[in-house]
Amino acid sequence: MDIIATILALLSTIPFIAFIILFIVLKKLTNQATRSTKMAADLSCFLFVIAFIGLVDYVFNVFLMWELMLFYIVFLALIITYQWRKGEEIYIMRAIRFVWRASFVMLSVAYFLLVPIAIFLQLY
Repeated sequence: MDIIATILALLSTIPFIAFIILFIVLKKLTNQATRSTKMAADLSCFLFVIAFIGLVDYVFNVFLMWELMLFYIVFLALIITYQWRKGEEIYIMRAIRFVWRASFVMLSVAYFLLVPIAIFLQLY
């Protein structure tokens, strides 16, 4: 049980390792690079959320879980409103997938920006 907890802690601390491992495994299974990238991003996004919340808590001493959930709800509402205003069919799952993948990109950038700050704070 300690091994599983250690692996989960490592993967949530360094989510890019999880993304790369998932991509390699999914690439072997599907033989499709684009589909494997999307699936790996979908699956590792949860680890990016955990890592982002932990890094923000460490660097700024602010726990952002509820604010992040509110951001997802507002972002989803904006996407659904855009679909409605455009006059097309409203696809909830397409909107959720768009929000989830956009959050993967945003959290990846935030992770790259916060890690050097956290390392600097740890050293000094």
